[in-house]
Amino acid sequence: MAGFLVGAGAMFAVTVVVDDDPKVTVQSKTDMPETREGLIAAWTAELKKAGKEKPDGWEGLTIGEIRDRYLSQYFINAPDAEDIDPDMVVQRD
Repeated sequence: MAGFLVGAGAMFAVTVVVDDDPKVTVQSKTDMPETREGLIAAWTAELKKAGKEKPDGWEGLTIGEIRDRYLSQYFINAPDAEDIDPDMVVQRD
C-alpha cells in the first residue's frame, strides 16, 4: 500500500510540473494592424510606395476588404529574388 501511495504521489508531482501549453515558435514578420484606422494607414503607405492612391469609394469598404487590399498591395510591393540578390536567380533555358 505504501508503494502505491508513493507512486501516486510521484505521478501527481510529475503531472503538476509538466507544462502542456503550446509554445509560439514562429512569428509573422509583419505586424498586421487590427483596427480599421491602422489598416487604412498601412494600406495607404503601401499604395504610396507603389505611386498609387486609394480608389474612389474606398470609404465604403469593410474592414475585411481593406485588409485584403492592404495584403495584396503589400505582397505586390515585396521585392523579387532578383532585387534581393541578382546572383540567386536561376536562369531557365
